[in-house]
Amino acid sequence: MTAPAEASAQAAAAPACKGATCTGKNPHATGCDKDAVTPAGAVARSDGGGPAVQMRYSKKCNAVWARFESTANSNWRGKLEVRKGNPYVFHASPNYPAYTTMVNAGLATRPCVEHYDGVGGSWACTKKWY
Repeated sequence: MTAPAEASAQAAAAPACKGATCTGKNPHATGCDKDAVTPAGAVARSDGGGPAVQMRYSKKCNAVWARFESTANSNWRGKLEVRKGNPYVFHASPNYPAYTTMVNAGLATRPCVEHYDGVGGSWACTKKWY
């Protein structure tokens, strides 16, 4: 029999979503950001400098999302590109951390960054899909 304190600790450690059930959810609100890491090489950088976009992975939630490494002016956009799916595009902000909602880590994804000139189409993405 599990003691009430142990049951509470187990419930607190349980992820709010897992895999496909995380799609479209906020990594911070679900707690998936608590164990998140940036896989080696999963950082997109523009040739013209500017902020980098990281792909973040939560093993606990089996989900990924993209985020700017730091705050940046709103002339920058980030994207989590999903192979055979719709991309998740987001704008940088000088006032708060900017990131996408999550997708199932079983999908092929990669991070991208763009200095947005109002026209678009100049994305710098990692060559590797994760």
